[in-house]
Amino acid sequence: MRTAVAILLVATLLAMAPLNQVVAKDNGMYNSSGGCGCHGYNVVTAQLSGVPSEYTASTTYTLTVGMGTSPNTGGFNLEVNKGQLSNPDANSKINANARQATHDYSPGTTSWTFDWTAPSAGSGSVRFDLAVLSGNGNGGTSGDTYGTTTLTSNEAVSNVAPTASNVLIAPNAPSTMDDLTASYTFSDDDGDAESGTSVAWFRDGAPEIGQTSIILPSSATAKGESWHVEITPSDGADAGPTVASTPVVVLNTAPTVLSVSPSSVAPDTTEDVTFTVQSEDLDGDAVTSTESRWHLNGVRVESLDDATTLPSFATRPGDVWTVDVRVSDGTDLSSWLTSDSITVGSSNQAPTVSGVVLGDGVAPKTGDSILATWTESDPDGDAIQAVELVWSKDGVTVEAADDLNPLPASFTAKGEAWTVDVRAYDGALWSSWTSSAALSVANTAPVITDASLTSPSMTVVDDLILNVTSTDVDGDDLSILSVRWFLNDVEQGTAADQTTLPSVALTRDDVWHAVVRVSDGVDDDAYTTPAVTVLNAAPSVAIEWPTNTTALEALTPNIVTSDADGDDLTLVTTWYKNGFRDATLGNLTSVPAGKLAPEQSWRLVVMVGDASAWSEAVEATMTVTNIGPQAAVETLSNEVWIGEETRLTGTSSADVDGRIVMHRWSWDDQIAVGEQISMILTEPTDVTLTVTDEHGASSSTTTTLTPTAGPTVQNLVAVHDGEGKVRLTWSWSGEEVAHHVYRNGDMIGTTNETDFTDRPPMSGANTYAVQPVNDERTFQRGADDVSVLVDDVEIETPAPAAGLGYGLGGAMLLALLVLQFITMRAGGGRR
Repeated sequence: MRTAVAILLVATLLAMAPLNQVVAKDNGMYNSSGGCGCHGYNVVTAQLSGVPSEYTASTTYTLTVGMGTSPNTGGFNLEVNKGQLSNPDANSKINANARQATHDYSPGTTSWTFDWTAPSAGSGSVRFDLAVLSGNGNGGTSGDTYGTTTLTSNEAVSNVAPTASNVLIAPNAPSTMDDLTASYTFSDDDGDAESGTSVAWFRDGAPEIGQTSIILPSSATAKGESWHVEITPSDGADAGPTVASTPVVVLNTAPTVLSVSPSSVAPDTTEDVTFTVQSEDLDGDAVTSTESRWHLNGVRVESLDDATTLPSFATRPGDVWTVDVRVSDGTDLSSWLTSDSITVGSSNQAPTVSGVVLGDGVAPKTGDSILATWTESDPDGDAIQAVELVWSKDGVTVEAADDLNPLPASFTAKGEAWTVDVRAYDGALWSSWTSSAALSVANTAPVITDASLTSPSMTVVDDLILNVTSTDVDGDDLSILSVRWFLNDVEQGTAADQTTLPSVALTRDDVWHAVVRVSDGVDDDAYTTPAVTVLNAAPSVAIEWPTNTTALEALTPNIVTSDADGDDLTLVTTWYKNGFRDATLGNLTSVPAGKLAPEQSWRLVVMVGDASAWSEAVEATMTVTNIGPQAAVETLSNEVWIGEETRLTGTSSADVDGRIVMHRWSWDDQIAVGEQISMILTEPTDVTLTVTDEHGASSSTTTTLTPTAGPTVQNLVAVHDGEGKVRLTWSWSGEEVAHHVYRNGDMIGTTNETDFTDRPPMSGANTYAVQPVNDERTFQRGADDVSVLVDDVEIETPAPAAGLGYGLGGAMLLALLVLQFITMRAGGGRR
């Protein structure tokens, strides 16, 4: 059975010969994860379990290959493009690059297991290609099927912990005086910023609790200790591996010589000189040895190396010695330190200074210099060759003042306490310093440099002002302590301690002066001002015009004069009309009405004087107010009748200070000019009259005229009697009037009756009109006309007129004939 199955599997795999096709060899086959063309496809389902949808870098997963059927036997090929396959089961195997797996000789097996280790971080997605073969074991390809599948596993997005490198400690050979500073290189594959990195210091391998900063202070270390630092990097999410620096050992700190003090810096030739040394060691080490080097006038004397005493027999007067000293703590040596110079003298004794005194017993002020005095002596009788002075202010040395005597005032100020130290030199030795007692600088009184009395006018019109100029060398704030006022050298109680003497206290010819005292709060100074005399005050004048001055009354301004001294005043006036002086009004205070006219310009110039002075000229100008005209309308007609002439007049309009130059009438969009007008009205009408004077002022008034029906000629009848006469009759509804009678437009007569007889000169149609007339008007609408036909009129031939001849008679006859002809042609008459 095993042999038959093996033969069948071999035969099947041999049939799967093309590249990248599944060939069911009994010992497996690589590079066939895409299937083959020799077996039925997609009948069997390829199965791959254990592949994560998201993998974690470098993590190992167990994979299982299977299929969806249960064949007699089977095989597979799995390819993965990233990571490593490993740990196959007994029925599978892995190729050399660990990227493919296939079955091994395993008849009857349809499930295989092995491991896959995910690639490193940042590799991205991974593809798994699988092909499985389901065989029936008949030794051929018939009846066999294969299936494929592809799976993808994406890299899990996860934080990568940072790393630290190059962890160092500086300095690498520290002493106990050095701070230790850690440094390192921070790296993060994700590009994350450093956050939360921890620092730990270790002394001799043990952690030092509380030392967690980059810098370890020198106060925490000691000689001989071994220190290293451990850095644990962090990006705020994960901590990376801890990295330790190379240890450093704290080295010894050399000691320091602080001072070398000779037993004497001015020995004589009988004195040995020793020295004392003051040193320190930051490690607390004891001084194990001291070395010294003696120098004479700057040259080393080797025979005295490490000697602690300069023997007197080695010295001579005038020698200058120094000693250099260094010490050792057993490990390191300090630097050399040189002592002060040691000047060898003879048996000479130093001079002395005593009795140092500042000033002359009186406290100096700010502006005073300070003189120091003292007594100097020398036991040996040596002459004093030099003296040094050191000045101190409030206990602090003022180097700029060294050796000055006296001390200039420019150095001092009020309230400062000064001392001086003095010493003397006899050519070989200096005396000890001797100090004076402290001397305080006293206040300097202020100084009034000037004081004066001023006034804008120096008269009783203005206050008298005290002006004071003062200084204080101490820079103190100054104030006026007192002010005393003197009138004619007699002190007054007025304005005491005030810098202003009010004008009400002044009288012309008064003589005033003041005594003022200024204080700085401690001292004061007094000053007497020069005397001033109160002068005469010039008078003043003002002009006030009356309001709304017209030409109807005199122009009288209010002229206001005043004199602060109460003097009698003289007034001078000059009047100008329209810019020209009116000499007739000289020194008058008003202009008579007879000289005034509307719109005139009047200027008044006024001066006022007392016995000593005149005021400034004051002038004012005004214009005479024009009084406008008043319009008035009168109706001349007794009655206002419809269609009849109505007469109006404006003669009653008036202008009290001038004349009216225009009467302007307006009604119903009509305009007329003149004192009187006439009009014919048919309805109520507003009539406005505007009058204007010669200065352009105007006024208006409006009257309303309401016409009524007037009397008329009625029942006019014309009757021809057949013999050439025409009789007219009519009636009249009004008061008695005269009637004008017209024939064919020509007036032929006037009658006070209501009838009229006419003999027309020619036959034909004649038109007669009757027009009433009285003193007021000639009636228009009240007239009437009528026409009548006249037949067979006998025209009388007139006899020749005496003196005119037949020619004139013929001409008249011809004219009558022509008139008759024209009348007959035109027809009608007046209506």
